[in-house]
Amino acid sequence: MATAFYGTITIQNNDGTVQADRFDSTDVTGAFTTFKSAGGETVLTVLKNGFIKDVVLNITSAGDTKDLKLYLNQRDTNIRWVQSASFPGVDNRFFNSAPVPVSAGTRLQMEAIT
Repeated sequence: MATAFYGTITIQNNDGTVQADRFDSTDVTGAFTTFKSAGGETVLTVLKNGFIKDVVLNITSAGDTKDLKLYLNQRDTNIRWVQSASFPGVDNRFFNSAPVPVSAGTRLQMEAIT
């Protein structure tokens, strides 16, 4: 049975400010997360040049989906990571050690996959 999960994405802007947003996912393969600031849309627009610095989930074990996949401007980045790399108890989550550069205006999406 599919479960829902939510999380937060943090973008560290080059000017020292932060863009952070909460997202929800249905834990169904092929489903894109929906972002709170975008009114439940599947696209988050990056406001300033910077780096995706963190993605943290509220769950501590994966459900039906096991991985997340990153899309920038509707293109698959080939960045796929296991959800467990974003669990809250992990001290050095995936994007902490491998920040991804993004430019202002970039349209970001994340997809739950098996």
